[in-house]
This record gives sequence, C-alpha cells and structure tokens, in this order.
Amino acid sequence: MLLDGASPVADARELIRRGQNRLAAELLEPWVEDNPEDASAWSTLAAALFALGDMQEALAASRHVVELRGTARDWCNYGMLLRKTGDLREAERALYRARTIDPGYEKITTELAKLHQTRTAEEEEDYV
Repeated sequence: MLLDGASPVADARELIRRGQNRLAAELLEPWVEDNPEDASAWSTLAAALFALGDMQEALAASRHVVELRGTARDWCNYGMLLRKTGDLREAERALYRARTIDPGYEKITTELAKLHQTRTAEEEEDYV
C-alpha cells in the first residue's frame, strides 16, 4: 500500500495528512516492530495515535522517540502527552529537558503555560 513508494514512514505521513490516521497507525505498527530503532517511524506513529485519541499508546510511542533521538521537539511532544494523560510532574520534567536542549523552541513556552494552567485548575478544584 505504498503511496509514494519512498518508505512506510513517508506513506504514513501522507495518510495522516489526508486524515487517515487509523491506516497510518496500521501501516507503522508492524514497521516499528521490525525496525525498533527508527525514531521517525515512532514519532509518526505517535502522531497518528494522538490524532486517534489513543493517548496512552501515543505516549508509549513518544517515549521510544525520546529514548532514540531526544530532540527538543521530541521532549516537548512527550511532555504534552504526559500532561494530557495527567502526569504533570513528569510533563514538567520533560518540558524543562526540552528547554535545556533548545531554549529558543517556542512550543515549549506554550506547553509550559498549558501545564501551569492545568495545575492551577486542579488546585482550584481542590478548594471548591
């Protein structure tokens, strides 16, 4: 089912672009099993799973990405998924790790603001 014939990762990215996230995930799941060191494949799989709303599986795929490649973007995405799954302490650690790698990556600031907003909302709920 190659779309452009370049690679399963490129094909999965095209499927995601077309909104066919389930097909992208189904294409990549056997690929990462056979190619566990392919950080780009794990990252693309995480994106497909995120789009499908499968946060736990997206988080697991994203964990592979930071272990294999660990760019500021990777750590920022991992932190965002940790926040969305409720692990705020680890989310903050991941986001600050991203900041140490690339202090100029603007998405980190956005994600930290969302994290602090989530924490504030939870603290307010405790007092209601």
